Amino acid sequence: MKLYDYQLKAVDECRKAFRDKNRRVLLVAPTGSGKTVMFAHIAQQSSRLGNRVVICAHREELLDQISETLTKFEVAHGFVASTRKTIEQGLVTVASVQTLVNRLDTINPALIVLDEAHHAVAGSWRKIINAYPKAKLLGVTATPERLDGSGLGDIFEEMVLGPQVKELQEIERLSTVKYFCPHTVDPDALAKRHGDYVTGDAAELMMPTGNIGKVTGKAIEEYAKRADGHRAVVFCVNILHAQRVAAQFCEAGYRWAFLDSTLTEEARKQIVADFKSGVLQGVSSCDIISEGFNLPEASVAILLRPTKSLALYMQQVGRVLRVADGKLHATVIDHVSNVGKDYEGEWVENHGFIEDERFWSLDGKPRTKESIIPCKRCPECYALNPISALICSECGHEFEIKESAPAQPDGGVLAEVDVAKIVAARTIEDWLEKAKYHEVLAWARTEEQLKKVADIKGYKSGWAHVIMTERANKKAHKLQHA
Repeated sequence: MKLYDYQLKAVDECRKAFRDKNRRVLLVAPTGSGKTVMFAHIAQQSSRLGNRVVICAHREELLDQISETLTKFEVAHGFVASTRKTIEQGLVTVASVQTLVNRLDTINPALIVLDEAHHAVAGSWRKIINAYPKAKLLGVTATPERLDGSGLGDIFEEMVLGPQVKELQEIERLSTVKYFCPHTVDPDALAKRHGDYVTGDAAELMMPTGNIGKVTGKAIEEYAKRADGHRAVVFCVNILHAQRVAAQFCEAGYRWAFLDSTLTEEARKQIVADFKSGVLQGVSSCDIISEGFNLPEASVAILLRPTKSLALYMQQVGRVLRVADGKLHATVIDHVSNVGKDYEGEWVENHGFIEDERFWSLDGKPRTKESIIPCKRCPECYALNPISALICSECGHEFEIKESAPAQPDGGVLAEVDVAKIVAARTIEDWLEKAKYHEVLAWARTEEQLKKVADIKGYKSGWAHVIMTERANKKAHKLQHA
């Protein structure tokens, strides 16, 4: 198998991180970027040097995907998993976390790879890490933070950042996304625990006593309008919710099933196969499809699980980003304000768009207050449009143009607002202080401008030089591959 340029770059940066004496490295790349391909390539190269490698995952479906990818790389491998025979083949082992933690003395790896490494804080994962103190550790994830937003710096020493979602969309490695936000329910009043909404309260919101089909009925209605017949995944609060949602979609005439941990492995595999082949138009899921599932055929994400966790939100929307034949774009129908919400005529961000730039850190990132972003919601079809749009790109609705109220001087005579004069009076310093990271990077093209940004934003000394160096390297890379 051949790797794409961005995958080779990420692999090379991982190698460099290890050469720089870091023993625990975390690779961060978006869902659909081919993280399994990247670490399979690393495992192949490491085993060729005589190193024993163990690749850990926490779900049967992930074990299958890893095994299939290693086979494509012609890497002989065995398993440590209760559902499979333990057969020693070559120097690479694919291990179930739940099984390996009870068989730690059966293997002595030089390199441990942790798939979906944001789980590395959990007890079983930590036991595996601590059991092999001399082994190098490579974690891979799309979302390097805990549910409460704290980072993974207590596990990993160095982070390698792969491409942004937007970059992969521009080279058509990921699908573009259309967002519809009906806001069928408002989760703001829900109680929170450990960084997310309390599951029982969220379940009652989505399945209100006395009218458990109300919210799902709205979801079916919006699906029929926006993506009728396109293969969809509904993300639900709990198992009962997933089962009831599937039942209502079936009653509405759709070919639907639920996918959760109550099903046998064989049943889950059959449902996934039926979804991929088109026998099923959709599945409703509780947790099972929130990470690691490779379903390129899925083009619609229906959000019926409110969450304060950015990681969970990104894992869910990431399921529909992969490209596939005949797939023009992905569609997100958000009924629970995970993307954001329309508040008194202004669009207020919650987790924002999947393609927003994310600047992860091993230390985590501070929680920020909701901020207005430059888009607006169509009152007719609920599609999100650029703030400057005059008509909705989806339904053609003409947006009302709100004129600024005229100013009234002390003399009491109304005067027309001179917008140009007001804009001209604003200083670049005022704008930079409020601007987002990607906006200031777009404005600052010289090192002098970058230093101005660093001074106003309070960034570390040397930040401007780092950005200029990265830009120069990117330019050289493009010229080399032009």
